[in-house]
Amino acid sequence: MKETGIHPNVSLNKAGIRHTEQSIIKHFSNLFSISFAKSHNFKGAWYNFAFLKPTKELREKYRFQNEMLLIATSYENFDTRTFDYVDKLMFEYQNRLDKLCVILISGDKKIKTKITSLAQQNPETRIIIPFSYIDFFKSKPEQLINQRLKEFFYGRDLFAFESPLQNDAYFYGRTETVQFFYDKYKSGENSGLFGLRKIGKTSVLYALKRYLSLRGENAAFIDCQEPAFHKRRWFECLEFIVNQLLIEVNNSFPKKGNIKLNSNYSEKDASIFFEEDLKKIYNTYKKSRLLLIFDEIENITFDISPTEHWNKDNDFILFWQSIRAIYQKNQGLFSFIIAGVNPKTIETGLINSFDNPIYRMITPNYLKLFNHTNVSDMVKNIGNYMGLDFDEEIITFLTDDFGGHPFLIRQVCSKIHQETSSRRPTRVSKFYYKERIEDFNKHLADYVELIVDVLKNWYPIEFELLEHLVIGNIEEFEKISSLSDKTINHLIGYNLIEKSDNKVYHVKINAVKNYILEHTKIQQSYSRIEDKWSSITKKRNSLELKLRSVLKLSLRFKFGQIKGKSEFLKIVEEKRRERLNILNLNEIFSDKGEIYFLDIQKYISKNWSDFEKIFLDKKKFEIYIDLSNSNRIDAHAKDMNQEDMTITISALNWLTEKCNNFLE
Repeated sequence: MKETGIHPNVSLNKAGIRHTEQSIIKHFSNLFSISFAKSHNFKGAWYNFAFLKPTKELREKYRFQNEMLLIATSYENFDTRTFDYVDKLMFEYQNRLDKLCVILISGDKKIKTKITSLAQQNPETRIIIPFSYIDFFKSKPEQLINQRLKEFFYGRDLFAFESPLQNDAYFYGRTETVQFFYDKYKSGENSGLFGLRKIGKTSVLYALKRYLSLRGENAAFIDCQEPAFHKRRWFECLEFIVNQLLIEVNNSFPKKGNIKLNSNYSEKDASIFFEEDLKKIYNTYKKSRLLLIFDEIENITFDISPTEHWNKDNDFILFWQSIRAIYQKNQGLFSFIIAGVNPKTIETGLINSFDNPIYRMITPNYLKLFNHTNVSDMVKNIGNYMGLDFDEEIITFLTDDFGGHPFLIRQVCSKIHQETSSRRPTRVSKFYYKERIEDFNKHLADYVELIVDVLKNWYPIEFELLEHLVIGNIEEFEKISSLSDKTINHLIGYNLIEKSDNKVYHVKINAVKNYILEHTKIQQSYSRIEDKWSSITKKRNSLELKLRSVLKLSLRFKFGQIKGKSEFLKIVEEKRRERLNILNLNEIFSDKGEIYFLDIQKYISKNWSDFEKIFLDKKKFEIYIDLSNSNRIDAHAKDMNQEDMTITISALNWLTEKCNNFLE
């Protein structure tokens, strides 16, 4: 069966496709099968589009998943509003079309330059393969199509998104969540979305807003993090919201014309004006329920807002009293959704001796992490477009190591893209991943710290609880968690811990677990002598490696390789010095070099001026280094009481921290 050509059921003439566009589509029919075509007017502009079914060869080469959208617009000056129509088609034909790839034919002679620039400015842009109409007046257009496909695939890093996703192209694993909040909106219920930093809350809210827009329903998206919002007083914020809502509906219904809203909201009249203006918008535009979306809600929340009148005064009370009263009086007029990291907004009953207007009005819904299937869909599908073929085991590793946190996983995959061969397609093996996991963790340290800091700053008890679980202080974990269900519920909601079938709690994200292990100030309590040996030995061996690196770098920097070696060997006894003398400086401080903890201690103390800026306090250094060396309980097979254990680990942690500060 022939894989190319125009399907017998498709008539370009009957579809209303103009002669010029027909000619272009026929060139593509030599490489694809044309399965559908149509001409359509969208917001006053004409578009011709077709669906291209890739051949087996093209599917294998570029990993196409479904049919591709070809869209042609003859206007000589390209308008990015074309992408609004692309979004509409992608939504209407979501079961047929590949959501990442679009072939764009434009009357703009500079379209290739413009699309390249757009992709550089906005990494979330779909893979757009641009052609100008004049490209098809040249010889061998099929050859050009192949060249352009190759040029615009593989090069871009489709994983490297720092900002929330603003279209559906790279949006994975959250369809059910969006539908859940849409159902809440349709039934007139208010809702709350909470979760860790970078987990994808704002991306879900953008997707929900798009979902409404494609159905002709209206939402105002309020980013409470914007100073333009949270610096306003509560009554000014109500006016800001209706103006934002009017802008949104005017964009959706440009022919309806503007309506006159109330101006100069005052404290006395703001609630009345807000209700009147919401009704005006509702009655003018389709009479469908309005949705108010408040993202980063912490910024207008008592006690934690960066702005004084929200933090200390009663603006929070008055703002939500107004919204709650109008909501209860006007069923069907609007509903709202609040989102953020901290659900304090709806968990606190009294604020400044006043009842919280939205206390328990909303049940907090926590955004879940990706499961194995979600991770597989995201990593494999995006990877396919970049020519990266991930071993199946890597999906399991990513899910376990990063708990299904989509942002962390994308950053790891971005790093893999940067490090792997530029020749694509290429296979990413499980062996490569396992060899590089420590470097991936270092690469993500700042992001993991951002996630952990949420607990440190807002939920210190929960953070302490998590620390105890990580380091194995189970008795302390159970003691603290028994005081309040809320502490455990927060950690479960944040997807940081889960309970196994045998009712034992575990940390879900290995990257978070490893970060806490490295940075915790809580000391683990041990009952078995073997556990004490293991902890001390591990920390001491790690410290010795770091001290070797500090000493080697200092010698090389001050004396150079050759003289640095001779300077260090002066403190080594003669018999061992002869054996070490045949090695170079790097080898001396490697496994080949027979040097001891005492050698390092002796050299640093003797040459303190070279290390003063690293360890700061000589007396403290000498006490701690002596403790670290003398309390080698593993070497002496002796036990240690909890007090001595705590002191020794504190000494090891202090020395390690000073080494890390120098080596980073």
